[in-house]
Amino acid sequence: MNNINIDKHFPYDEPREQQVAAINEGMQCLYDDDKKFFILDAGTGIGKSAIGITLASLLDDKMPANIDYQAGTYVLTTQKILQQQYMKDFRRRPYNLLNLMSSTNYTCTSNKSNSCSEGQKRLKIDDKDTPMYKNCKYNCVYKRAKENFIGGKYGITNFSYFMMETSYVGKLIPRDVLIIDEAHNIENELSKFIEVSISEAFVTKTLKKNFPDARTQLQAYTWIKDEYFPELKIHFAIMETKIEKLIGNRQRLEQFEKLAKQVDIISGHISKIERFLKVYSRDNWVFSDIPKYERQSRKFEFKPIDISPFTHDLLFKHGRKVILMSATILDGNAFRESLGIDEEDLTYISIPSPFPIKNRPVYYCPIGKMNAKEINTTLPKLVEGVKLILEQHKNDKGVIHCHTYKIARYLKKNIQSRRLLIHDSLNRDEILDKHLYSIKPTVLLSPSMTEGVDFKGKLSRFQVLCKIPYPYLGDKLVKKRMYKWKWWYPLQTTKRIIQSVGRSIRNENDHAVTYILDQDWDRFYSKNKKYFPSSFNEALKK
Repeated sequence: MNNINIDKHFPYDEPREQQVAAINEGMQCLYDDDKKFFILDAGTGIGKSAIGITLASLLDDKMPANIDYQAGTYVLTTQKILQQQYMKDFRRRPYNLLNLMSSTNYTCTSNKSNSCSEGQKRLKIDDKDTPMYKNCKYNCVYKRAKENFIGGKYGITNFSYFMMETSYVGKLIPRDVLIIDEAHNIENELSKFIEVSISEAFVTKTLKKNFPDARTQLQAYTWIKDEYFPELKIHFAIMETKIEKLIGNRQRLEQFEKLAKQVDIISGHISKIERFLKVYSRDNWVFSDIPKYERQSRKFEFKPIDISPFTHDLLFKHGRKVILMSATILDGNAFRESLGIDEEDLTYISIPSPFPIKNRPVYYCPIGKMNAKEINTTLPKLVEGVKLILEQHKNDKGVIHCHTYKIARYLKKNIQSRRLLIHDSLNRDEILDKHLYSIKPTVLLSPSMTEGVDFKGKLSRFQVLCKIPYPYLGDKLVKKRMYKWKWWYPLQTTKRIIQSVGRSIRNENDHAVTYILDQDWDRFYSKNKKYFPSSFNEALKK
């Protein structure tokens, strides 16, 4: 199906040559060859969302009806900013894209201080003759959004909500097309959805039981199966009985709402434990007995090493055709293997960034090694290097990717410039907004602005990579995965680098300079150059 007519399906005035090529490849894969998966690895600026939506529209026109799938498309993303961008671009005709979030994200129209989630809980206790009851029962904002989403043809939602809905609620039935944007996050998102955590505080304070001294994975699993899970279900049944007694009693509204929240949390936890016990196999799980730390309780954690056994049942079965898109897939075979996709059932294409090389130079300026053994010696040199860069860009906004809070705090303390904005885990969004809306040449110091943030135009004319962003080797899961797949560790590191570099160049007219200061870069890049896209290699200077 080469050179197909896409005019009525493409959302903008005229597709670029690379977009036409990708759409032709996608239709060849999904329609002509009847494969299930089309994987698009395309740099920022290609216009992946337009390619995905156009493919969905073409497939909607051409694919025959199938009793197992509803006509239409789901779009999934892990980034709120990307979700908002999709709505901005495709909410109007002919797509009429509909957005859906969890009920906690909608404000109750009857009581502005409540979310729709809280409003729905109150229905059980409110008098049925009150205006609030009638409004929340028959005109709930969340319910209406969900009904519209289900009835519409094109809908976008976030990954975690989609997983909860399809796994436990079941109202979002499979559709003809499933588009997953930022698909490089699938492994992490599925892992978070499947993993199990049990805290000592919950066991001792809520269940009134002793937390075991499990020394092995088998001991912890056996305790969960034979003792913890049965006790949890008993406790849940007691809570349900208590909440039934409170229904209709408005004098005990506060007690009801508190208990209803607990019931929701424990219900979700029970579902997770139940799934874990069904899918558990000793060789595919990492067990950690995490000790008490400051305000955090001691806890048991189980995390899956290989998520490929779960991808079909949890995710891919919800689309007759699946389109996976990202700017950082980087290695098609590794990506396919990590998700358990049959090589014969996919087409993978890679399209480099279209941005001019002169607008995105990457300079390697080694100041010293930033590994664990030598970081303390290098940090003073890092300060001097960053000072020089700040002086070079004294009138520009920028971003300094620190990788750790230790590095961020050290730079803030020793440079002492009002331009530098630093955040912690609690005020990240507040500090980000301060940078975005300030007219001054502010510079962000952050270990966590490598993804999901758009620093287009004057918001960042330079960025600094202080340290090669290796995954933390103290994490048991990281070690298991790097031993299972030789490519996993360097590929994860490369993804973080490419994501970091991509924060500041968002369109063909944008420009920003990137500085890599860690001396370990030379060794890492020489060993792993094959993972880097050609567009990065062309921009790298020494």
